[in-house]
Amino acid sequence: MTAVAAWVAGQPIATALVDQRLAALRSGPLAARLPHPETAEGRNLRRWVCQAIVTEAVVRHEAAARGVTATAQDGPPRPVTLAQALRTGGMTAAVLAADPLARALRRHVLPPPAPPESELRSYYARNRDRHPGRYHDERSRIATTLTSATAERAFAHWLDQRCAALVRLAPGYEHPADPAHPDATHRH
Repeated sequence: MTAVAAWVAGQPIATALVDQRLAALRSGPLAARLPHPETAEGRNLRRWVCQAIVTEAVVRHEAAARGVTATAQDGPPRPVTLAQALRTGGMTAAVLAADPLARALRRHVLPPPAPPESELRSYYARNRDRHPGRYHDERSRIATTLTSATAERAFAHWLDQRCAALVRLAPGYEHPADPAHPDATHRH
């Protein structure tokens, strides 16, 4: 019988998958920065890795349910930016950066809203260092920036709701911030 770390929409996520992902991290270029596995921080790293895996599984599940596939428009994996992580939360930012399917799902589920003109003008006035040109020349770039940020925040909220509805974690794989486990040191 296979040991299970979590279930996503009733489908098991094997602990072996979590172990494989951890082994890849521990043999990668940042291995020296990772906590020892037998410490609270090491156990929480394991929980974070499980969170990443189940979030990716939720994305695959939701994309399949909607017939969504990634296209060239969704591009290859890319680095996570600090602005994205702060805007959407680290897990959603990581999944959006790493997985073109997540970007396709975001586009499908929550089409970007057009920001109102007043919001564009206000952003321009507050960010003259980033947009030194005339408003008319900068407007399109500002609209793209604000539309993307709004879509990312809305997608993060939607994805959190889908994860809450579809994911069941096995004991020992609780969210690192769950106060029910003894290693809970992370707080929101």
